[in-house]
Amino acid sequence: MNPPLPTKNSILGWLTATVLVLSSGLAASRQDEDRPLLLGGALPTKKREIRLDPRLPTGALREFSARPEAAGELRACSFTRPVCVHGPPGAEAHVPRALAAMELAHERVVIALGMPSPPSDAMRGGSDALDLYLGEQGPQIEVGLDAQSFGSFDAGSSFCRSAATTTPALERAATQCVGEAIARGLDAGTTPHGARAFATHLWWVTGTPTALDAEALDNFQASPDRAPYRRDLSAISEGAAAWFELLEAARGRGTAVGMASALMTLAASTTPVASQRWNNEPDVLDVLRHTLKDDPFEFSQLLNQWSIRRAFVGSRDDGSGAPNLRWSGDFGRVRFDWRMKYSELPRRVAAKYPIEPTGASYVLLELDDVALGATLGFQAEWEAPVAFAWTLIQLDKEGHELKRLDVPFKENARSTEQRLSNFELAAYVLVVGTNMGGIDRDHPFDPDIAPYEPESCTVYLVRL
Repeated sequence: MNPPLPTKNSILGWLTATVLVLSSGLAASRQDEDRPLLLGGALPTKKREIRLDPRLPTGALREFSARPEAAGELRACSFTRPVCVHGPPGAEAHVPRALAAMELAHERVVIALGMPSPPSDAMRGGSDALDLYLGEQGPQIEVGLDAQSFGSFDAGSSFCRSAATTTPALERAATQCVGEAIARGLDAGTTPHGARAFATHLWWVTGTPTALDAEALDNFQASPDRAPYRRDLSAISEGAAAWFELLEAARGRGTAVGMASALMTLAASTTPVASQRWNNEPDVLDVLRHTLKDDPFEFSQLLNQWSIRRAFVGSRDDGSGAPNLRWSGDFGRVRFDWRMKYSELPRRVAAKYPIEPTGASYVLLELDDVALGATLGFQAEWEAPVAFAWTLIQLDKEGHELKRLDVPFKENARSTEQRLSNFELAAYVLVVGTNMGGIDRDHPFDPDIAPYEPESCTVYLVRL
């Protein structure tokens, strides 16, 4: 006889009375969007049971990395901060600059932002300090986990490798090193993608973005069909710092990293010693769902509001995106699946790429020939078993939002319809659709169960 399936009711016991939750439902108005998601209110009295299948992955592979050989290396440690730099012979010019970058990163992230210091590595690098190893070849930043400490929650010590040489690149790599080491200290089992996104978020908040950051955000915004918060490290992981940036802008309390640090802290988990994978339960999405009382409607509104804000990043920012991302300019513009004109209607278009859970599709309609009193008909259809949330946004000539209409969310539907009237003052209508993912209410999207199954959808626009 098989043992009973575990439930996330028991796993979510970490959410104590000190956890702050939203005390009332989400609404589509801009005023409601700005209300804080975490920090405020009381715990929900009734929890929806989410069942876990023990045959499915619960996290990334539980892997540990070997440190570089120490033979003949140069080593320099700070007298004031718990950081060290190791370099190969001949790197005498780079080591002092790298050490200064590590000291600056620690001051900005730990002292200025109030984040916890990275865990001690038990003298693995010759001291308890966080170690950065310089190399002539390799990535700009690579973070290895070299140990796991066992206690109430998973935690681990880290070390970093980097081939950065210029001062801006070293400062970026150092901040990502410190940030990812902090993430592994808060929750060693967090997804590699999430840890890198969190560390890059800390860099965007404290440093000066470089060309590498513009490239990272461009890669992320070019793939809105992909799940923004996922398991494995990939080309969009650094740009996924925008996941935290937009959550902070939409539902934070005005602090730079309060939302991100709260999510990472509350998602702490415990993994058995013999497990091959991390037990990343609860994950960040579990924290968000539970904070919203496990209500599918409220969670759909949050995700769709996030997708809407994503459309107003960079040069499209009208004040409703993320102020900290205005540096990105055109690199921050999200990819639209389709652009069409009102005079060409009716048209039915399919998403150019199937949409992964929590990914989104964007269709822009130019209102080039609209008669007074006209009505626009909208219909969307998508594949089972997921649900989609849809919003129609009226924009002026500069792309600034005038008004939005949320299409009623139907959890079990496979299509939806809406009429839009009184849009003569608008220059464009932006259609935003977000895939909620999951199989059913009891099996919502889990970023640890990869690869993800994308779903296709179609949008039909017609003059009525």
